[in-house]
Amino acid sequence: MNEPFIRSAIPLPGVAPFPSANVLQWTDDGQVVVVTTKNIYILSPSSGTQADTSSFVKQSLPDGTLVERQGILHWLRTVIEWDAVGELRQWPIACQEWAAVSLGSLDPCFRSVTCSPSNISVHASCVLAVLTSNLQVSLWCPAKNMLTGKWTKIEDFTDVHYYPSDAANQALFRTLQEQITSISWSLQTDFLVSPMPVVDGSLLAIGSRAGILSFVRLIRNTAAESTLRHVTSVPVSDRWIIQLAWSPWKSSCPGQCQAYVACGDPAGSIKIVEVSQVLQQNPSPFSADFGIAIECKLLDVAPSSVDGKAMTSMKWVQAHGDIPYLVFGTPGELHIWPSKPDSSSCFAPLSGFAYNHRHDTLVASLADGSFHVVKNLSKDPALASPADEIGLTTEAMTAMVRSAFNKVEGGDALRRTDVNRVDGMTTYDGESTYTWIHEHTRPTDFDYKHDAKHTSTLIVAELWPGSTDDFVLTELVRIITNTRASTGEAPIGLLRAVWLHLQDPERVSRLRDQIVQILHQPELPDPGTALVLPAWAGELSSQVRDEFVRSLRTHLFGWDNLHRLRVKFYIAMFCKARVVPEVQNQFDGIMASVTTILRFHVLFVLMRHITAMPVHISENEVPFVLRIVAQGLEMSDLATAVQEVFVTLNGRLPSQNLDVLSADELCPACHAPVPFNDINTAVCANGHSWQRCSITSFILSTPMVRTCLGCRRKAFMPRPRAATSPNWLPIPARSWLVEDLLEAVRRCLYCGNNFVTLV
Repeated sequence: MNEPFIRSAIPLPGVAPFPSANVLQWTDDGQVVVVTTKNIYILSPSSGTQADTSSFVKQSLPDGTLVERQGILHWLRTVIEWDAVGELRQWPIACQEWAAVSLGSLDPCFRSVTCSPSNISVHASCVLAVLTSNLQVSLWCPAKNMLTGKWTKIEDFTDVHYYPSDAANQALFRTLQEQITSISWSLQTDFLVSPMPVVDGSLLAIGSRAGILSFVRLIRNTAAESTLRHVTSVPVSDRWIIQLAWSPWKSSCPGQCQAYVACGDPAGSIKIVEVSQVLQQNPSPFSADFGIAIECKLLDVAPSSVDGKAMTSMKWVQAHGDIPYLVFGTPGELHIWPSKPDSSSCFAPLSGFAYNHRHDTLVASLADGSFHVVKNLSKDPALASPADEIGLTTEAMTAMVRSAFNKVEGGDALRRTDVNRVDGMTTYDGESTYTWIHEHTRPTDFDYKHDAKHTSTLIVAELWPGSTDDFVLTELVRIITNTRASTGEAPIGLLRAVWLHLQDPERVSRLRDQIVQILHQPELPDPGTALVLPAWAGELSSQVRDEFVRSLRTHLFGWDNLHRLRVKFYIAMFCKARVVPEVQNQFDGIMASVTTILRFHVLFVLMRHITAMPVHISENEVPFVLRIVAQGLEMSDLATAVQEVFVTLNGRLPSQNLDVLSADELCPACHAPVPFNDINTAVCANGHSWQRCSITSFILSTPMVRTCLGCRRKAFMPRPRAATSPNWLPIPARSWLVEDLLEAVRRCLYCGNNFVTLV
């Protein structure tokens, strides 16, 4: 392989605040976040989104790039602009001591971003925590459309816990605790519990100028609002905490997990804090209320002592044997703890890490444009020699990166003094395709360039021939086998690497039989069919409805086997669109089979929850309950559950003749009867055709709908309980049961991806 296969080259106005592994990072929603001083770019690969081509970002690819391989990767983009940050805090008002001076206030800009796990915002997406040079943190999430819509600020973090101190100047110490210098969000916890309850075990670690490490958690106050709450704090150092890195959570037994936080200071010292969490169930009507107890302690081990060498990047890598290694860089050295440091390149700071599990190698990028390869990370780490195979060497990869720079930035017009400054790097597929952001610089000119004239370029390129058919099939098996509902990761994020290599219809056709065989692998029996809920005869209070919603969400989305089925459905749908019509029926059969299993589970869960609320099923709820019954009658295995629902209805509505009640609706256009004989579409006698809500099956005749970004199914938007706006739900759907179901279902019931609002 003599030349890199460049799949994307996107110019982005701006320059990174400084080279760091945090400049470029992936979210669990399959989006890449790029940090510049005045803009935060959120880019989404178009693969698997069925997005309109008019929304694709314009690229600056060299002529003829990968046209023959259909390898061009298109992107969707949205931006968080600096002007949206709003008013900055005036630190001199709180304290006028010199130690509290914030020089970043002179030219305020974005400094760092950390991404939460997916499925914790009110829209089931990730949340971004943004750190500014003014030492403040704010939270951002999408308002309607996570791909191309506006991201809004939901909170400025102010819940700072003041750690007690005997410092003489208490005002100064409090101010230093409020001045935040580093942030890092942990992965989602896996407590080895099934179904996984609706509880967020992730933590945002915050380091301050006072050397205090604080842990905060995103707490949902209402169905539409969330806020950060302080959990605990640990004094770590008497210096600023400028670097933070979380290890993955490890569960030793059900209900318990443990992780480590590495804390670095300007003097080069690193401290390790052990964080343990225990899942606790609270008494509740539906056994769906859980809390988490946390314990933190500062360990005696020190990966690095005070040596005056400042760290530029720090990250935990989960290598073979599920052993976490802390990787960090100081001038001239790459440190792997617990191991000895390796020499790399002098002076240039580290700007990114990428671990290749298949080859047990670590790739580290430096700001000077070089990529360095450490082989045998989990056994005997050492820099790869030029004689190593497959091109996974420092010399080969650095040459490929430089070649990509030459192609994108002008080729013959470049000089040896032109430098491809790499400010951030990460892997795209965990194998041979990498993503990095570079800026064309000429350091020898010693000239000044205003921020507005800086332009960085996001590159996606394959640097060595690793994306074989075997790799693609192995990745498919690994994802389907290992994915767990507890991670909260959306299928579109899980399958990011696979979509890259299955864009080519020729490859899909070539691997069709193997993919079909993988998707046909049977799942374990559905454990959700053992669900039994106690009947609730008390008041239908707001707290009880919250518990009802949590219980629905737990049993609709908390089971691992259902999560795997949704991933399979999404894979089959993606592949079907890339094969000739003559063989599409193979994938149609898989999709139909998975849909039947998912519908069975959803109907069963809904019936169990209906029969658990016998005294609260009134005439308003009957139209929806009848729709559930009508669908349940089509499945013989649901006969017992259907009979229990009939008993509930007879008990609440003894005067009604249930045999004459119908789930039919009236056409919104002509008011002709619309029979309920198809859960996807509705057609009246006059030929008017309507889509049905994929959650409730009612006719969609309002613009207040949301669309799945994966399979494009539509559903009603959830309506806040205390809403004063007009009710957009059709009259038969206006009940507390439908409202709570719409609130509980934040992702598609079929492919498991997020909904977006297009209007």
